[in-house]
Amino acid sequence: MGEYRPGEGDQGEHTQYDYDDPRRYTSQRQGKAPAAQPGGGAVVSKRSRLSSALHDAARGRGSAQQGSRFSRDSQGNAYEYGQPYQGQYDQYGNGYGDQYGAGYGDQYPDQYGQYGQASGNGGGGLGGWLQDRRARRAMRPRREHPHRARNVFLLVLGILVALYVLICVPIDQGIAFSDSEAQSLSGQTSAHIPLTPYYVLLLGSDAREGDTVSRTDTMILCRIDPIQAKVTMVSIPRDTMVTIEGHGTQKINAAYAYGGAAGAAAAVKSLLGVSINHVALIHFDGVQTLVDALGGVTVNVPVDINDPNYTGLVMSAGTYTMDGKTALLFSRVRHGFANGDYQRQQDQRILIEAIMKKALSNPLALPTVGKAMGGLLSTTMRCYNIIPLLARLAVGTPTIYSASIPSTTQTIGGVSYVVANTQELATMMQVVESGGDPSTVANGLS
Repeated sequence: MGEYRPGEGDQGEHTQYDYDDPRRYTSQRQGKAPAAQPGGGAVVSKRSRLSSALHDAARGRGSAQQGSRFSRDSQGNAYEYGQPYQGQYDQYGNGYGDQYGAGYGDQYPDQYGQYGQASGNGGGGLGGWLQDRRARRAMRPRREHPHRARNVFLLVLGILVALYVLICVPIDQGIAFSDSEAQSLSGQTSAHIPLTPYYVLLLGSDAREGDTVSRTDTMILCRIDPIQAKVTMVSIPRDTMVTIEGHGTQKINAAYAYGGAAGAAAAVKSLLGVSINHVALIHFDGVQTLVDALGGVTVNVPVDINDPNYTGLVMSAGTYTMDGKTALLFSRVRHGFANGDYQRQQDQRILIEAIMKKALSNPLALPTVGKAMGGLLSTTMRCYNIIPLLARLAVGTPTIYSASIPSTTQTIGGVSYVVANTQELATMMQVVESGGDPSTVANGLS
């Protein structure tokens, strides 16, 4: 048996297979072509084929890629199933194409016919078995869940809608203005773009039981910036002089007596030169009920209070935990202060800030608070306005600015008024509109 030499026997010469070197093979054997390969073809021993299959299995060759009709042979050459082999040995392209593309498919229809393609590594041996096994696995249908994300989303949405209907809808109904009041307010309030800053007018009514006409004891314009988590409060003294259409010169707290919440909103818009988006009216006992629903609030009293003759409240400056009744009296004291009603305005803003902090510290108590406020609070806002705002303010520490409009006190026609400084007020509102601190311009008496 002659020794195999590269290049010899590859051009149609009569050479024999070298069993001492099973890695090599000849193109012909004794001048006779294999029966299954007319015209000549490769002759590979069983020993060589098994060695090649084990070698391919170890290197991961000869196996079809999932979902692909291409593979590689033991030499790393790419070929397509069922197509003539066009690998490294171009001169044998036809012979190999017949052997691998059609011959094996015809001889082993059961093994290869079910896939419609020939084996990637020539069929038999461990490599072919592994390839067929992988091919069968690739053809198995996969268990997929294309709608899982959608179903989870719908489930969460359904839960949120159910909670809103059960909890928030009754609250919305309890805090809504009457139909006639809401219709009047629609002409004084403006819609705003969600997530942009907007204005809310807070009104405190001093109506007692049995009163048919009342005035607003408290008027605070709030600018709310939901993105920046910023709240700016501007107090308007109740004795501020304004002109009310049809009633001439009046104190601004009379606007509510003449035109209700819509009349008060119109007066504030004219005085401050801004558009109002929402109005909230809290009745006389509302502060007490709200604070008790929260379980009390912590308040920093800035100056000594000594008002035994009117509210009966006497306390030194300091930090106190107040119940509803004490908080209500604290918000109403205006006697015995050097700054008179300006100090009361500051105390009201301090109390509002304390209420906000307590509400944000325990969001789970908000449904109880909302139910407690039914009948005591009337507002154009709804839970879908309030809940996202409270959630945003609860993340981090909100920025809160506050001030009273710049003004002086004057007696005109025997009546004591608070007269706004129009130039300083215009500058203050520019600062407010830009998100700044109004107290840097003025705060109360100017």
